Amino acid sequence: MWLHELHADKLRNLKSVALELAAGVTIVTGRNGQGKTSVLEAIYLAGTARSFRTTRVDELIARDGGPLRVSAGIRALAGPTTLGVVVDSGERHLYVNGTERPIEEFLGRLDLVALPTDSARILRDGPEGRRRFVDSGIVGVRPGFLSDLGEYRRVLAERNALLRRSQSGARPSLGASLDAWDERLALSAARIHRQRREYVVELASRLGPAERMLLPEDEGIVLRYKPSPQESGADDASRFEATYRRTLETGRRRDLALGFTSEGPHRDDVETTFAGNEIRRFGSAGQLRATMIALCAGKLSLLKERHRESPVFLMDDFDSDLDESKVRSLLDFLREGGFQALLATSKAGFLDTLGFSLPMIRMEGGLARAA
Repeated sequence: MWLHELHADKLRNLKSVALELAAGVTIVTGRNGQGKTSVLEAIYLAGTARSFRTTRVDELIARDGGPLRVSAGIRALAGPTTLGVVVDSGERHLYVNGTERPIEEFLGRLDLVALPTDSARILRDGPEGRRRFVDSGIVGVRPGFLSDLGEYRRVLAERNALLRRSQSGARPSLGASLDAWDERLALSAARIHRQRREYVVELASRLGPAERMLLPEDEGIVLRYKPSPQESGADDASRFEATYRRTLETGRRRDLALGFTSEGPHRDDVETTFAGNEIRRFGSAGQLRATMIALCAGKLSLLKERHRESPVFLMDDFDSDLDESKVRSLLDFLREGGFQALLATSKAGFLDTLGFSLPMIRMEGGLARAA
């Protein structure tokens, strides 16, 4: 897969950027605030219809107003494709080859993995970021998971609304209604549980090359899915639905008191250990960064295996918290794997010390300049 051209306008500080991109590794350079990260964000938007920096599309539009426009030309085994995203007046419109399409038909056309500057927060902070990391990976290989996730969230919201109404005393007897919602929630949750569990196992099995690239021989990464309810962790995936239904029944009094559903996939987590220690508690900045790169490398390998072509890799501040040997190993991994990559840095001269000669895009004031 090759992203051969990108056009972006009115995305943050980008001003009618038009880029022709090389098939291998490209360095995006420039001082801070000049548009490096926005170029990566534009590509991510073209591939996923969302940003890796915010969940609010209106925050993407330039200060002087929109509409925001991004288009990407792709060459893949399935043939050439043009993807477009327009954000205007708070609405997002998605296009495939010039025709507006729903998100289900838009996703899966540009395989990519992104590693933003603050990616260490995924490992360091609460479980929500880790769930998103896993879910985005699942959508990459199974776009239909987005619909499954949306259905679970809708059913969960309905059950929670029913629990809250019971607190207000509006309906004194909700047993039959809760039984019905419990049945639907357990069925929907089982689909989420199965796909998350399978994906974490698949991802963990592909970390070997990245571990050898980035970590000492005596250190390794262990990835473990920690589902909610916790007692379902030892279950076969096929037994989760029954286990969760029992959890909802036995925990109903607590949920009624709380006014929300206290157990379920919305409380899932993923535990990552590094050299036997939980990374979120004991990892240094360098170890957190190396672990996130390894996880993204695993995602790249999994996508390449599933779709039989190499996805695109986006990485901001790629030399941050990495020593020279790790940067060299990362570049070797990307080039040997045939991955197209756009790596952003404010220290372009750093590459000169490594002896690499790579195409460069220099960003200045929201415009792409000759490097």
